[in-house]
Amino acid sequence: MSDRSVSKKSIPDAEKNEFRQEIKRKLLHMTSFVFVIFIYWATQEMACFVLGLLFLGLVVAEWLCKMFPALNNIKIKYFSTVLRENEKTGNVSSVWFLLGCFLSVLLFSKDVAIIGITILIFGDAFAALVGKRFGKHKFKNGKSWEGFFGFVGISLLFLTAYVFILDLTRIFTVFAALSIVVAALVEIYTKQIKIDDNLTIPLTFGIMMQILIMFFESLMLGL
Repeated sequence: MSDRSVSKKSIPDAEKNEFRQEIKRKLLHMTSFVFVIFIYWATQEMACFVLGLLFLGLVVAEWLCKMFPALNNIKIKYFSTVLRENEKTGNVSSVWFLLGCFLSVLLFSKDVAIIGITILIFGDAFAALVGKRFGKHKFKNGKSWEGFFGFVGISLLFLTAYVFILDLTRIFTVFAALSIVVAALVEIYTKQIKIDDNLTIPLTFGIMMQILIMFFESLMLGL
């Protein structure tokens, strides 16, 4: 068998293995929905306390891994299948996820925080998986329109469910749908702005909701 035929075969195999690894990471990421359930039932004070404590605990754990290579080797040994290369020597993405959850609960209303964290969990996951599997229409940074629509599609599906679960008003739902689109667009350029998407997605959603709600309220007061 020639070197050329081997290289042609190895490229698809490598892509398949990478996609399987991404599925494992995103499935693990989706289990974070337990935090959304917790935030739904907890008070804002309790949710902030627990999320803040978990965040600080993980920051300390990551610091210890940097200080003591033996601890970092244990992290790599047991979690290598779901860790990206940069996470093996740096902070795991869960640090930024917990910070994003904490800030969302601290800064926004419960409904906004719940929806923002949900689209972070599932929107980001579907953007990655759909983009990797079906992405044909690429941006310059490698992201794709297919991934964008995967993000928006699954997020709107959850938003529809939340209309009934959270008893959302019609205008709130419209604002949430618009904010989801903006958050999905920001997610495309996360690497360029060099801020982790675990922060940009929920915070962009929350800030857009605040802007739209404030604009609507000021408009109504002016009538």
